[in-house]
Amino acid sequence: MGQGIDGIVIDPREASSMEECVESEFVRTLVAQAGLVIFGQKPAAVFGFTPRAWKRGDARAKRSLSARLFSIYARETERYGVSLVWLANRRDAGTMLLAWRPTEVETVLADKATRALLAEVGLPVDSAHGLMSALVARLRSYYAGRSDFPHELGLVLGYPVEDVRGFMADGGRGAKVVGRWRCYGDVDSAERRFSELSRAERACKRLYSEGVPMRELLRMGAA
Repeated sequence: MGQGIDGIVIDPREASSMEECVESEFVRTLVAQAGLVIFGQKPAAVFGFTPRAWKRGDARAKRSLSARLFSIYARETERYGVSLVWLANRRDAGTMLLAWRPTEVETVLADKATRALLAEVGLPVDSAHGLMSALVARLRSYYAGRSDFPHELGLVLGYPVEDVRGFMADGGRGAKVVGRWRCYGDVDSAERRFSELSRAERACKRLYSEGVPMRELLRMGAA
Protein backbone atom coordinates (compact mmCIF):
# COMPACT_ATOMS: atom_id res chain seq x y z
CA MET A 1 0.00 0.00 0.00
CA GLY A 2 1.29 3.45 -0.88
CA GLN A 3 2.86 2.29 -4.14
CA GLY A 4 0.90 4.92 -6.07
CA ILE A 5 3.16 7.66 -4.71
CA ASP A 6 6.02 6.31 -6.83
CA GLY A 7 4.26 4.72 -9.76
CA ILE A 8 1.05 4.59 -11.73
CA VAL A 9 -1.37 2.25 -10.02
CA ILE A 10 -3.47 0.08 -12.28
CA ASP A 11 -6.97 0.78 -13.50
CA PRO A 12 -9.27 -0.04 -10.56
CA ARG A 13 -11.37 -2.25 -12.84
CA GLU A 14 -8.32 -4.49 -13.32
CA ALA A 15 -7.46 -4.80 -9.63
CA SER A 16 -7.01 -8.24 -8.10
CA SER A 17 -7.62 -7.15 -4.51
CA MET A 18 -9.67 -4.61 -2.61
CA GLU A 19 -6.47 -2.90 -1.41
CA GLU A 20 -5.20 -2.49 -4.96
CA CYS A 21 -8.55 -1.26 -6.22
CA VAL A 22 -9.18 1.29 -3.47
CA GLU A 23 -5.65 2.69 -3.71
CA SER A 24 -6.05 3.12 -7.45
CA GLU A 25 -9.29 5.03 -6.94
CA PHE A 26 -7.76 7.12 -4.17
CA VAL A 27 -4.75 8.25 -6.22
CA ARG A 28 -6.91 8.97 -9.25
CA THR A 29 -9.18 11.07 -7.06
CA LEU A 30 -6.20 13.05 -5.78
CA VAL A 31 -5.04 13.75 -9.33
CA ALA A 32 -8.52 14.66 -10.55
CA GLN A 33 -9.76 16.69 -7.57
CA ALA A 34 -6.59 18.07 -5.98
CA GLY A 35 -4.30 18.10 -9.00
CA LEU A 36 -4.12 21.89 -9.09
CA VAL A 37 -2.93 21.95 -5.47
CA ILE A 38 -0.42 19.16 -6.16
CA PHE A 39 0.73 21.06 -9.26
CA GLY A 40 1.17 24.29 -7.27
CA GLN A 41 -1.55 26.15 -9.18
CA LYS A 42 -4.12 26.52 -6.39
CA PRO A 43 -3.85 27.10 -2.63
CA ALA A 44 -6.43 24.54 -1.50
CA ALA A 45 -9.15 22.12 -2.60
CA VAL A 46 -12.01 20.38 -0.80
CA PHE A 47 -13.18 17.08 -2.28
CA GLY A 48 -14.82 13.78 -1.51
CA PHE A 49 -13.54 10.23 -1.90
CA THR A 50 -15.81 7.19 -2.18
CA PRO A 51 -14.36 3.84 -3.33
CA ARG A 52 -16.85 2.35 -5.77
CA ALA A 53 -15.13 -0.02 -8.21
CA TRP A 54 -14.59 -2.97 -5.83
CA LYS A 55 -18.03 -4.54 -5.53
CA ARG A 56 -17.04 -7.13 -2.93
CA GLY A 57 -16.21 -6.35 0.67
CA ASP A 58 -18.33 -4.39 3.10
CA ALA A 59 -18.45 -0.64 3.51
CA ARG A 60 -16.72 -0.76 6.91
CA ALA A 61 -13.68 -2.52 5.43
CA LYS A 62 -13.49 0.04 2.65
CA ARG A 63 -13.68 2.92 5.13
CA SER A 64 -10.92 1.38 7.22
CA LEU A 65 -8.75 0.92 4.14
CA SER A 66 -9.46 4.49 3.00
CA ALA A 67 -8.34 5.77 6.40
CA ARG A 68 -5.06 3.83 6.16
CA LEU A 69 -4.45 5.15 2.65
CA PHE A 70 -5.16 8.69 3.77
CA SER A 71 -2.60 8.35 6.57
CA ILE A 72 0.08 7.06 4.19
CA TYR A 73 -0.51 9.70 1.52
CA ALA A 74 -0.84 12.55 4.03
CA ARG A 75 2.60 11.66 5.37
CA GLU A 76 4.12 11.47 1.89
CA THR A 77 2.54 14.60 0.41
CA GLU A 78 3.63 16.60 3.48
CA ARG A 79 7.23 16.09 2.36
CA TYR A 80 6.47 18.11 -0.76
CA GLY A 81 4.53 20.91 0.86
CA VAL A 82 0.97 19.58 0.49
CA SER A 83 -1.11 18.99 3.62
CA LEU A 84 -3.99 16.50 3.49
CA VAL A 85 -6.64 16.91 6.18
CA TRP A 86 -9.62 14.69 7.03
CA LEU A 87 -12.84 16.70 7.38
CA ALA A 88 -15.77 14.32 7.70
CA ASN A 89 -17.37 11.05 6.65
CA ARG A 90 -20.62 11.61 4.78
CA ARG A 91 -23.05 9.07 3.38
CA ASP A 92 -23.75 11.13 0.27
CA ALA A 93 -20.17 12.17 -0.56
CA GLY A 94 -17.93 9.66 1.20
CA THR A 95 -14.85 10.90 3.01
CA MET A 96 -14.43 14.67 2.73
CA LEU A 97 -10.82 15.83 2.50
CA LEU A 98 -8.90 19.08 2.27
CA ALA A 99 -5.61 19.46 0.38
CA TRP A 100 -3.63 22.68 0.79
CA ARG A 101 -0.19 24.18 0.20
CA PRO A 102 1.06 26.40 3.06
CA THR A 103 3.25 28.43 0.69
CA GLU A 104 0.27 29.24 -1.53
CA VAL A 105 -1.94 30.13 1.43
CA GLU A 106 0.78 32.47 2.71
CA THR A 107 0.60 34.21 -0.68
CA VAL A 108 -3.16 34.60 -0.22
CA LEU A 109 -2.56 36.13 3.20
CA ALA A 110 -0.12 38.65 1.74
CA ASP A 111 -3.00 40.45 0.02
CA LYS A 112 -4.32 43.34 2.13
CA ALA A 113 -7.93 43.12 0.90
CA THR A 114 -8.02 39.38 1.51
CA ARG A 115 -6.69 39.79 5.03
CA ALA A 116 -9.34 42.44 5.69
CA LEU A 117 -12.20 40.15 4.66
CA LEU A 118 -10.80 37.23 6.64
CA ALA A 119 -10.56 39.43 9.71
CA GLU A 120 -14.15 40.65 9.16
CA VAL A 121 -15.44 37.07 9.38
CA GLY A 122 -13.40 36.36 12.50
CA LEU A 123 -10.57 34.31 11.03
CA PRO A 124 -6.92 34.58 12.13
CA VAL A 125 -4.56 36.17 9.61
CA ASP A 126 -1.20 35.81 11.33
CA SER A 127 -0.21 32.53 9.68
CA ALA A 128 -1.32 30.02 7.07
CA HIS A 129 -1.57 27.24 9.65
CA GLY A 130 -3.66 29.36 12.00
CA LEU A 131 -6.03 30.33 9.20
CA MET A 132 -6.39 26.81 7.87
CA SER A 133 -6.94 25.33 11.33
CA ALA A 134 -9.82 27.76 11.82
CA LEU A 135 -11.28 26.98 8.40
CA VAL A 136 -11.00 23.24 9.06
CA ALA A 137 -12.97 23.74 12.27
CA ARG A 138 -15.67 25.63 10.36
CA LEU A 139 -15.86 22.97 7.67
CA ARG A 140 -16.16 20.18 10.22
CA SER A 141 -18.91 22.12 11.97
CA TYR A 142 -20.72 22.50 8.64
CA TYR A 143 -20.43 18.80 7.77
CA ALA A 144 -21.70 17.94 11.25
CA GLY A 145 -24.80 20.05 10.58
CA ARG A 146 -23.98 22.64 13.23
CA SER A 147 -23.39 25.67 10.99
CA ASP A 148 -23.78 27.09 7.48
CA PHE A 149 -21.15 26.55 4.81
CA PRO A 150 -18.18 28.93 5.32
CA HIS A 151 -18.12 30.73 1.97
CA GLU A 152 -15.00 32.61 3.09
CA LEU A 153 -13.27 29.34 2.19
CA GLY A 154 -13.29 30.65 -1.40
CA LEU A 155 -10.35 32.90 -0.53
CA VAL A 156 -8.07 29.88 -0.05
CA LEU A 157 -9.60 28.08 -3.01
CA GLY A 158 -8.01 30.81 -5.11
CA TYR A 159 -11.07 32.97 -5.79
CA PRO A 160 -10.57 36.77 -6.03
CA VAL A 161 -11.59 38.65 -2.90
CA GLU A 162 -14.18 40.79 -4.71
CA ASP A 163 -15.87 37.65 -6.02
CA VAL A 164 -15.96 36.00 -2.60
CA ARG A 165 -17.33 39.18 -1.05
CA GLY A 166 -19.97 39.45 -3.78
CA PHE A 167 -21.10 35.86 -3.33
CA MET A 168 -21.29 36.25 0.43
CA ALA A 169 -23.51 39.31 -0.10
CA ASP A 170 -26.11 37.84 -2.47
CA GLY A 171 -25.50 34.11 -2.84
CA GLY A 172 -24.38 34.33 -6.45
CA ARG A 173 -27.44 36.05 -7.89
CA GLY A 174 -25.55 39.13 -9.11
CA ALA A 175 -22.58 37.36 -10.70
CA LYS A 176 -21.45 38.66 -14.09
CA VAL A 177 -20.15 35.28 -15.24
CA VAL A 178 -20.08 31.75 -13.83
CA GLY A 179 -17.07 29.48 -14.29
CA ARG A 180 -14.94 27.84 -11.65
CA TRP A 181 -16.44 30.43 -9.34
CA ARG A 182 -19.00 33.24 -9.66
CA CYS A 183 -17.32 36.42 -10.86
CA TYR A 184 -18.44 39.85 -9.65
CA GLY A 185 -15.33 41.77 -10.65
CA ASP A 186 -13.07 41.70 -13.71
CA VAL A 187 -14.71 39.27 -16.13
CA ASP A 188 -11.79 39.17 -18.59
CA SER A 189 -9.33 38.39 -15.81
CA ALA A 190 -11.60 35.70 -14.39
CA GLU A 191 -12.09 34.02 -17.76
CA ARG A 192 -8.33 34.03 -18.39
CA ARG A 193 -7.84 32.41 -15.01
CA PHE A 194 -10.54 29.82 -15.73
CA SER A 195 -8.65 28.89 -18.90
CA GLU A 196 -5.27 28.79 -17.15
CA LEU A 197 -6.58 26.47 -14.47
CA SER A 198 -8.26 24.20 -17.02
CA ARG A 199 -5.00 23.89 -18.96
CA ALA A 200 -3.04 23.12 -15.79
CA GLU A 201 -5.61 20.55 -14.70
CA ARG A 202 -5.50 18.81 -18.08
CA ALA A 203 -1.69 18.83 -17.99
CA CYS A 204 -1.62 17.22 -14.55
CA LYS A 205 -4.03 14.48 -15.59
CA ARG A 206 -2.17 13.90 -18.87
CA LEU A 207 1.22 13.61 -17.16
CA TYR A 208 -0.15 11.09 -14.68
CA SER A 209 -1.83 9.07 -17.43
CA GLU A 210 1.47 9.04 -19.35
CA GLY A 211 3.37 7.53 -16.44
CA VAL A 212 4.54 10.45 -14.29
CA PRO A 213 4.03 9.28 -10.68
CA MET A 214 2.45 11.28 -7.88
CA ARG A 215 5.82 11.94 -6.21
CA GLU A 216 7.14 13.64 -9.36
CA LEU A 217 3.97 15.71 -9.76
CA LEU A 218 4.46 16.86 -6.17
CA ARG A 219 8.08 17.76 -6.90
CA MET A 220 6.98 19.76 -9.93
CA GLY A 221 4.42 21.66 -7.87
CA ALA A 222 6.96 22.44 -5.17
CA ALA A 223 9.60 23.71 -7.60
